[in-house]
Amino acid sequence: MMDRQRRVPTRTCVICRERRKKYDLLRIVRTPEGQVVFDRSGRLDGRGAYICDDSDHWSSEDSRDNRGKLKHALKIDIDESTMRSLYEALLSNQAE
Repeated sequence: MMDRQRRVPTRTCVICRERRKKYDLLRIVRTPEGQVVFDRSGRLDGRGAYICDDSDHWSSEDSRDNRGKLKHALKIDIDESTMRSLYEALLSNQAE
């Protein structure tokens, strides 16, 4: 009897366009109420976008361009304070 290997779900980082395992990426969600939040559980309702667990996506001089990529993926305008709170959530997730 042949054991079937389970398929590992993959997603693409909206910033660097690199495909990785879904569980190696972080999910950001635009909720039905229009908020943009970091989704630790991976199960929040709303439009999701995946990014690498890489602070370079946030702290580089390309951060404005990266915000545009995230804005395009989530189809919502993202202000500076929201980006700052997402970055803080990313840092706290890395600390865990």
